[in-house]
Amino acid sequence: MIQRRCRWNRPAISSNPTAFFAGAAMLCIAALSFADRQPGSLSTIKKNPSSGNIEIIHRLHNHDAELGVMAAVGDRTLTLDQLAGRAQLALYVEERFLMARLDGENVGAPLALRLIGAEVDGEFVLVYQEFTDELPARFAVRNDILRDVFPEQINHVNIAMGGEVHSLTFRGDDDWQITSSE
Repeated sequence: MIQRRCRWNRPAISSNPTAFFAGAAMLCIAALSFADRQPGSLSTIKKNPSSGNIEIIHRLHNHDAELGVMAAVGDRTLTLDQLAGRAQLALYVEERFLMARLDGENVGAPLALRLIGAEVDGEFVLVYQEFTDELPARFAVRNDILRDVFPEQINHVNIAMGGEVHSLTFRGDDDWQITSSE
């Protein structure tokens, strides 16, 4: 009986699965980079160790922020490259990001957040606020930034307190969400 040996050119996945999956991941990332970006913002609430104040930093994509504020204030000449444009954005954010005390399980009095300002950082714009008192153990947050302009806007809020990070997500018609600073 004669046996023939067949040589098969094995696919790269069997000889190097890591290279295969790395290549597949790169293709997915490349495809996603051409996809439309979902409008969204990231707000971070954390205690500044040197001042003891609670810092609130809102990070928005420049393009979304500029278009959104232009639409909200009705000024098509607005640009975030100018101080007046950043000031308009900061005032807009101040009206749409709120933190409040709880009265039992109900949203109570708003916390007095102080507006610090805004700056452009590459393709993003940062808006700064602070709260100079101690946060209540439990409080409510509402983040409506750009949700009045972009219905698909998703806003994330990370609260970094006590060595832990609590996250909230606002989309659609979400309003107040309750969280803890502990």
